[in-house]
Amino acid sequence: MKDPAFLFYSSDFLTGTMLLNMEQKGKYITLLCLQHNKGKLTEKDMLSICGSYDADVFAKFTKDEEGCFFNERLSLEVQKRKAYSESRRNNRIKKDVSNISKTYVTHMENENINENINEVIVEDANEKKTTRKKFVKPHENDVYNLMGELNAAGRNFMSEVQLVNFARTFMDHYEANGWIVGKTSMKDWQSTVKNWMRREWDKIKNQKPKNIIQNEREKRASDLEKLRQQYRSSIATNFNVEDIPSTE
Repeated sequence: MKDPAFLFYSSDFLTGTMLLNMEQKGKYITLLCLQHNKGKLTEKDMLSICGSYDADVFAKFTKDEEGCFFNERLSLEVQKRKAYSESRRNNRIKKDVSNISKTYVTHMENENINENINEVIVEDANEKKTTRKKFVKPHENDVYNLMGELNAAGRNFMSEVQLVNFARTFMDHYEANGWIVGKTSMKDWQSTVKNWMRREWDKIKNQKPKNIIQNEREKRASDLEKLRQQYRSSIATNFNVEDIPSTE
């Protein structure tokens, strides 16, 4: 049976649609619902909802080799929810249903499975088993959304363009080095993103605006020229000449 729902993260939606107007947001959420029901969208579906080509709305979807459109984040959330349901179903099949309250897998209590390292504890009368999930690298949209939340908390110290480029730089960097932090494999990409944003905030906060730097340079040059003029005037007075020409 088809899953009748998908997880909707309100803060991610607000951050990701900040530059869309209300009409575009309506088109976007309608297309997401349609994708959830159909799987993928044709160009005709997209134009039917949008009325005409809308670059901002179309940019939220990826076009595959068959010419169909889909939102990558929604596809990921649908897969995660499906995996969640299958895991619970398998757990119940393996264990005695009459004892289900004691054998419930604790890592499934939260459907938002975004943690990279989770302890999975399965208990019965005779054993206690602990396993660990492998690190799953994030999608660029996940990195962008988290950076967007942190940027909003920091009073939008980065522009939208800077934010998009910063998320892409993060992904390119760790794709190139094999997701290594220091000398060890990455375990928590969210913490790494927070560290990147914290360093960027500190760098931007400590930077002086270009106009201030330029004004300081001009002031130093002006002060130096005044000193030179005073020196030439003093020499001219001592040697009883009208003026000493500049050597520059």
